[in-house]
Amino acid sequence: MSAISNETFARLVREYMPNQYRLALGILHNREDAEDAVGESVLKAYEKIHTLRRTESFRAWIMQITANEAKRIYAKNKRVSPMENMEDYMPEFRDEYHELWDMVMELDVVFREVIILYYYERFSVKEIGEILHIAEGTVKSRLFRGKKQLKEWL
Repeated sequence: MSAISNETFARLVREYMPNQYRLALGILHNREDAEDAVGESVLKAYEKIHTLRRTESFRAWIMQITANEAKRIYAKNKRVSPMENMEDYMPEFRDEYHELWDMVMELDVVFREVIILYYYERFSVKEIGEILHIAEGTVKSRLFRGKKQLKEWL
């Protein structure tokens, strides 16, 4: 039996779904695929809820599942067909930083995902390493290189 109730799970999913979508969209560049990644990650999280040790870890845990699912879909799509026109897949949300978001979306996926997790989702370097299954040094390096690329574009 899980330490988390179905009601708590549903509440947490509703709370973090926009974050999951932003991450999945950042990896996939495709609204439908991002929605699929979020849906699949919620389903997988529900099936694996018994593995979550602490409710406080839910956000990082669900984001890790989302990142893995988005990468799975990305790899599958890469084998199937090339990316289509990027303008068709601009994010649905807009804020005062939408021009910067547009540039972030142009980064290579390895830089894009750490930038999104660090700056948009406010995860620590350590948490990003855990979510993406990479060393903290790799996270720092990708953040540095991603920021460098953004500065060059600006």
